Amino acid sequence: MNKRKVLKNIISSLLCQGTALIYGFIIPALIIQTFGSKTNGLVSSITQFLSYIVLLEAGIGPVIKNALFKPIVEKKISSIENVIGTTNKFFKRISIVFIGYIFFLCCFYPLTVNHSFSVLFTISLILIISISLFFEYFMGMTYKLFLQADQKNYVIDYINMITYIISLMVMVLLMHFDFSIHVIKIAGSLLYVFRPLCLKFYFDHNYGYKINKKSNYQLEKKWDGLAHHVASVIQGNTDVVILTLFGDLISVSIYSIYSLVVRGIESVIVALTNGIDSFFGKMMVDDKQTYINSKFNMYSFVYYTLVTILLGCCLLLIIPFIKIYTSNITDANYVQPLFGYLLVFASFFFVIRYPFSSIVYAKGHFKETSKFSIVEPIVNILVSVVLIYKFGLIGVAIGTLVSMPIRSFGFCFYAVRKILHTKSYFYLKIIFVSLVELLFCLTLNLMIGPIAANDYLEWIFLAILVFIVLSIVIVFNNYWIFRKDLNLSFQKFKKGILKRE
Repeated sequence: MNKRKVLKNIISSLLCQGTALIYGFIIPALIIQTFGSKTNGLVSSITQFLSYIVLLEAGIGPVIKNALFKPIVEKKISSIENVIGTTNKFFKRISIVFIGYIFFLCCFYPLTVNHSFSVLFTISLILIISISLFFEYFMGMTYKLFLQADQKNYVIDYINMITYIISLMVMVLLMHFDFSIHVIKIAGSLLYVFRPLCLKFYFDHNYGYKINKKSNYQLEKKWDGLAHHVASVIQGNTDVVILTLFGDLISVSIYSIYSLVVRGIESVIVALTNGIDSFFGKMMVDDKQTYINSKFNMYSFVYYTLVTILLGCCLLLIIPFIKIYTSNITDANYVQPLFGYLLVFASFFFVIRYPFSSIVYAKGHFKETSKFSIVEPIVNILVSVVLIYKFGLIGVAIGTLVSMPIRSFGFCFYAVRKILHTKSYFYLKIIFVSLVELLFCLTLNLMIGPIAANDYLEWIFLAILVFIVLSIVIVFNNYWIFRKDLNLSFQKFKKGILKRE
């Protein structure tokens, strides 16, 4: 059953991320063409500043899922109701504090945008964009975390996918009839309110659990995830905040467009890990170490092979796509090849951590791995602030690239030595091979020049061709290099099955 759920989660996540990509590419392009790059930069900047509210979660999400694994497996109803009762009270408090944070932003954020927009224009946009986030915390997070712990991410994905489709149609229609940016964003925000309502409906009609409002359950390691959480939030939002404070809204808009592409690829990659923490978390309750290790080795090989293929495609196709995407935009130069390449390699050093962070979170080792999590955003901030004055966008990208390996390799070494209790040679080898393959793609691109495409149809044809060629080359190369390691893992896997039987 666990395997079927993992497969369903991966498929639903890929479909959802595909829908989100389409939504993410269409809406900003229309905003830029209709309202200009500065407006798009303002929307992106406000969204990033509002995202800092998740600092108040204090990293409790992974801790809650970790606390739910065992009672869900053992079907202990009272324990489940106590955990979700505590969770519900926690996020209700956060939603109230969020109101105070919105008031703070309304007072001080308009001062950071250099009078590009009126105070009333900016404040009203802050209030509108914050609507969906408020309801997510006030109503939806408890059900979302429970479903993730129960490996039912696919329910969340399909709900999100439906709201993306409806929101896209409504917002495109409103822009067609020349409605203001405020009307367009409020329509999108109100539609997203249906997400938590749908999650509650699904929970109430598919589970017999009740939220224990009087629960005094104390989550173990409640604060141990704080460092990870704070670090992730700061790291994920630092670039746009620094560009807002020390740059301009045009730079924010350019960054947001490249970020759409790179993070879109990341979202597809992350979809490959969807439910993996819950899968290994439940397995660790009663499975043997050798069996887990063999599964993890095979999963890692597939994961890193796909990562290399997708990011290799991104390196070759990102600039041709940006040229087509921004061909009708004249108020800013969006074609920045070096910036795009730096973001792709920063993304590589980000996504290589996912197999290992999944194991760490599944095991609940938050406190033990907090040191390198703290260092990562500090390095990013320091390098970005120093370099932005001379290099602008490039300086911010360098800061991100330099900082990413710190946490990723920290997770790698800890998970391998302390949880999997094996050697790191196989994992370092496959990461190194992936990096060399990406550098080869970049070198090839620089030698022959960027791929030329005149429109989206031509670009899609070239993208399919590039994907097929890279897939054949990288799969063949990786299998040839790692065939002995894979055969050994497969043999251990078969022995693990026999022992379990």
